[in-house]
Amino acid sequence: MPLAENDTVSTLGDEGQRVWLYPLRVMGRFVRARTAVSIVLVAALLAAPWIEVLGHPAMYFDIEHRRFYFWGLTLFATDASYLLFLFGAFIFGVFFFTAVFGRVWCGWLCPQTVFLESVIRPIEELIEGPPSRRKRLDAEPWSARKLFRKGLKLTAFLVVAGAISTTFTAYFLGAHGVIEAQADPGSHPIGFAAFVALTGVLMFDFAWFREQTCIVACPYGRFQSVLMDGDSLTIGYDVGRGEPRGKPKDGLGGDCVDCRKCVQVCPTGIDIRKGIQMECVNCAACIDACDGIMDKIGRPRGLIRYASLNSLAGSPLRLVRPRVIAYGLALVAVTVGFGAAVTLREPIEVQVNRMVNAPYVTLPDGRIQNMLTLRVSNKTALVRHFVVQTLEPSDGEVTSPVRDLAVGAGQVASFPLLLIRPDPGAARSRFSLQVSDDHGYRHRLETVFLAHGAAAPADEGTRP
Repeated sequence: MPLAENDTVSTLGDEGQRVWLYPLRVMGRFVRARTAVSIVLVAALLAAPWIEVLGHPAMYFDIEHRRFYFWGLTLFATDASYLLFLFGAFIFGVFFFTAVFGRVWCGWLCPQTVFLESVIRPIEELIEGPPSRRKRLDAEPWSARKLFRKGLKLTAFLVVAGAISTTFTAYFLGAHGVIEAQADPGSHPIGFAAFVALTGVLMFDFAWFREQTCIVACPYGRFQSVLMDGDSLTIGYDVGRGEPRGKPKDGLGGDCVDCRKCVQVCPTGIDIRKGIQMECVNCAACIDACDGIMDKIGRPRGLIRYASLNSLAGSPLRLVRPRVIAYGLALVAVTVGFGAAVTLREPIEVQVNRMVNAPYVTLPDGRIQNMLTLRVSNKTALVRHFVVQTLEPSDGEVTSPVRDLAVGAGQVASFPLLLIRPDPGAARSRFSLQVSDDHGYRHRLETVFLAHGAAAPADEGTRP
C-alpha cells in the first residue's frame, strides 16, 4: 500500500495498519561522514568492557565492589557526587547542541540510529537486496527461497543483538563474568536474565519495530520544540527556490523536479518538503539524495540543506543568541567543575570509626583501651603501606593486630586500631593520630578517647 499522503504519521496507513518502509540507501558527503562517526561509536561501545586501561576494563560498573571504571578513571562509592557533574553535563549538552544543531543526537549519535542505519539495514540489503527487491520478496507467498533469506537475515540480526547484549552485560559483570554467566546461568542469574531480555528487545526492534522507536517510543522528538527556536539548525527544504515543482521547462519553475528521492531515502518515511516534522531525525540522507539530483540537472546544491527556519525565510543565520550562550556557559561550568573535582580529589581517603558496642575496656594494668576501625580508600594505581602514629596526647599509643597495613591499588581496606593510654580521669578527651604511607602521604585525624563514665553513640566516628 502506498504511503499515506495526508499529515498522519507516515508509517500509519489509512485503515490504521502498519506501513512498512523500504528506505533507499544513498551515499554522499553527509552519509559518509555519519557512517564514519557510527564506526567510531560502535567500536568504542563494543570494545570498552573488553579492553583494559591501567589494569581495569575501560568501562566497568562494578556494583558488587561499588566501583566505576571509566577509561583509566576509577570512581568509588564516595565519589557519587561526581555523577551530578556528569548528569549536568549530559543535560546541558543536550540543551546546547539541540538549540544550535537541532536533532543532531538523533541522526548522528543515538544508538538506535547508529545500529539500525549502519549495521542492520546494510545486513538486510546484503541478504535480501535493494528496496525494490525486498518489497517484492515480502509480497511473495512463502517458499523455500523466501524462508531461507528471512531465516538468514534473522540469524544475522540475532548475532548482532547477542553481541550488543553480551557487551552491555559485560559493563556490569566484567568480561569474565559475562562469559561465566552465559556458560553457567546459575552463576549470575540476574546478569543472564538481563542478557536474554535485552537480546529479545533488540531482536524485536531490529526485526519489526525499527523506526517506530523514534516515532512512537522516544520522547525526544516531542520536547525538542521546547529547546529549539527559529534559529536552530535543522534540515529544511528551500520552498522559495524549489517551488513550483515539476520538470524544468525553458528555465521556468522551481528547482525541485518532484523525483521523490528525498522521500525514498528517509528512514522514517517523511516528505521533508512539507516542513519540519517530529519524525525527522536529521540523518541528512535527503540532503545527499537531493544534491545528487541537482548535480545531474546542473542546478546548485542545497535545495535541501542544514539551515534554520529563519534563514530559509530569508533572514541571516544567527547561531549565537541568548539561549545558546546560557546553555553553553552552563555546559562549560559543569564540565570544568567535573574536571576540577577529579583533578583535586584526594588520592587517599582515611576515616576512623568506633567499633559497635565496644566503647572502651580497662586493661589488667589499669590503662584504658579504645577499639576503632581505620578505613582506607586507595584511589591510586599503586599498592600503599600505611603507618599510624600518635601525635597527642603524649602518653597515648596506637597499635593494631595487623602487622602490615597494606591497601592494594584501587582498593578499600579496614584495619582494627587499639588506642591505649593511662586513665585520663575525664570521661572524654581528644586523641590525635597521623596516618602516613610509603609514598609520602600524610594526614592527621582527630577522634575522641572514651574512659570511665562515657558512652559513645553507635554511629560515632571521625573522618578526615
